[in-house]
Amino acid sequence: MSPEPVRVVVTGLGYLSALGFGPDDHEAALKEGRSAAGPVRRFDTTGFRTSRGAECDEQRLDRLLRARWQAADLRGLDVDSRMLLWAATTALDEGRVTPSTLQAPLPIVLGTTLEGFWQAEQWYAESIHRTSVHARPRRLIHCMAGGQVSTLAEILGMPLEPMVISNACATGVSAIGRLFRRIRIGATEIGLAGGFDTLTRFIHLGFDSLGALTPTTCAPFDKNRSGFFIGDAAAMLVLESLGSARRRNAMIHAEIVGYGESLDSHHPTHPDPEGRGIARAMTQALEMGRIGPDSVDYINAHGTGTPANDAAEARGILRALGEDAGRRVHVSSTKALVGHTLGAAGALEECFCVLALERGFLPVQAATADQDAGCPLYLVRAPAGRPRITINNSLGFGGANGVLVTRRWEEGA
Repeated sequence: MSPEPVRVVVTGLGYLSALGFGPDDHEAALKEGRSAAGPVRRFDTTGFRTSRGAECDEQRLDRLLRARWQAADLRGLDVDSRMLLWAATTALDEGRVTPSTLQAPLPIVLGTTLEGFWQAEQWYAESIHRTSVHARPRRLIHCMAGGQVSTLAEILGMPLEPMVISNACATGVSAIGRLFRRIRIGATEIGLAGGFDTLTRFIHLGFDSLGALTPTTCAPFDKNRSGFFIGDAAAMLVLESLGSARRRNAMIHAEIVGYGESLDSHHPTHPDPEGRGIARAMTQALEMGRIGPDSVDYINAHGTGTPANDAAEARGILRALGEDAGRRVHVSSTKALVGHTLGAAGALEECFCVLALERGFLPVQAATADQDAGCPLYLVRAPAGRPRITINNSLGFGGANGVLVTRRWEEGA
């Protein structure tokens, strides 16, 4: 007989977006449906279809970092690395994880779609105006895969066991899922997982050329939806076994009970229109967590506000949970508020699920005024509610799908 799987809990969170830093800033916005979208300031958007984005408050970020770190520690760090440093240290501090508490290097699973591309753009812009491309070579370190996690380990003074993954827009959920599965089988007791990405000219140009960016408002599941806007974000979570958390007397935020992943094998950019891939991932995650479809209270949908994505996800939700899910399971997409944060999206949205479970509310569906009849979901119109079981969906290019199922922590459970 195989041993009972280890229970996995969340004991630390650190997350930021254009809405702010941490739970208090985000709770208010999630309840009000307040969007962070605004004009892009980081680069010139002349000639683009849209000039809207959601950039983090870099001045506030720097103030928060300088309250803890010396200027020498932060010198040369791009916005990607600074966001990651704040999110990681906030999660570790909340989880009371320090080098002295670790018996071995700390596993960290870090997700990103285009790690350090802001530095790459800056290096390229500088180099083409110089006689030698070797000027400012340190920038190249930060745009290589693994560059940020190496910098993070150096600043923290903490031995890390790193894994860096990129699974398109399912990356953030995939990073958490990999650490979750490792703890669940007893391969490690504690680790750090999440994702980060920033709005850059290259990313904005890419999605703009695909016609995926909205020139107006991101309105997931709306009949007149026209796409999304890109946002900055970093989100990191400390996961550990329940046994470890209890031995350390750690504060427990929630329990992750299931993870599922699948591949549509349909098209490089379009999801399977019938939603079969996301339905498989949802079913896997529910079965792993021994959660029945009738027990799900809230779904944080991938919900990009693009016609094909929203319709496919809606069909997948009903395929996995039953046709009556459109009348009983609350759904919202918080991308209408923070934008699509790419490699950070699934991790940030998992933090939103944990926040909703802990504080007893439902993130509202913002901007959707005229719901598409082809997306017959029970959209959240008011924050009232106290979910016990949440699903966090992420869909990515190439048909990548990732799903996390999370349960409200109840003492004695």
